Amino acid sequence: MNKRTSPYHPGELEMQQKMGEEVPAYRNARIITPYLAAGAAGYLEAHPFVIVSSQDGQGRLWTSVLAGADGYVKVTDEKTIALDRDLVYSNPEDRFWGNIGHHPFTGMLFIDLATRRRYRVNGPVREVPGKVLVSVRQAYVNCPKYISRRTLTRGGKPGYGSGFARGKALTDEFVQWIRTADAFFVGSSNGAGDLDASHRGGNPGFVEVPDGMTLRVPDYEGNSMYNTLGNFRVHPAAGLLFIDFEGHRTLQLTGTARVVESGAFPATHGGATGLAWTFTLEEWVLLENLRDMAWTFIDHSPFNPA
Repeated sequence: MNKRTSPYHPGELEMQQKMGEEVPAYRNARIITPYLAAGAAGYLEAHPFVIVSSQDGQGRLWTSVLAGADGYVKVTDEKTIALDRDLVYSNPEDRFWGNIGHHPFTGMLFIDLATRRRYRVNGPVREVPGKVLVSVRQAYVNCPKYISRRTLTRGGKPGYGSGFARGKALTDEFVQWIRTADAFFVGSSNGAGDLDASHRGGNPGFVEVPDGMTLRVPDYEGNSMYNTLGNFRVHPAAGLLFIDFEGHRTLQLTGTARVVESGAFPATHGGATGLAWTFTLEEWVLLENLRDMAWTFIDHSPFNPA
């Protein structure tokens, strides 16, 4: 595979070379396709929620969760996914809906927390009456590592009060929330318009919060593609999403990310790749969200570094 036919952009190739993982990345490139895999339609349509990334009019990235009734996600063909806005049950004030008017691209992550299966789709979006159509530019499965298992029970369509909270620095409550989280989601961009959405997980405490403006995250071994860190190499914008599974809230952070060496982390993060990344906050948004969903924790991933 040469660079002209590679699905990887320069930032990803740079990270793969730096980490000595060019060969496994080359092998894994074959799973990235410009269409949905055979049998993927049923898996995607069965998902009660999907993680999506978007970019606002200022070029900042946001990561959101969209959830809905059966049928809110429909695969119309191997190249197209439709989101039915009338069947979406998550908070309608989420920034995703406005952001796609500024930048018609998204990264999607379909993740089943109970089975640890996940599938990623990236591509441009187009709005038609009542629906958002996502054209598949890249689609591929992801490894199941570092996902804490949870089962989900859904209820009826919830109502939400108007308005949301926002701020420029993390509150003490948010710092504690993040420090005890076992998962979050991150949106990133290659700087050329394409967006991505990914999962990050570990034992509680794997995300450090040195202060109200900074997060530090260890990088764990994955599929050797370095999609997220490769994006950070060429474009630092990032959007993070933390879900309060018990409190029916979501915390969205937008800011910038930077890849750093492992020396920035203590030895307690043994098992990491030797890299980490820092996130500098620009703004946070707190939403009441996912009120129709009840989650039951099962266990943490056996792959999590101690």
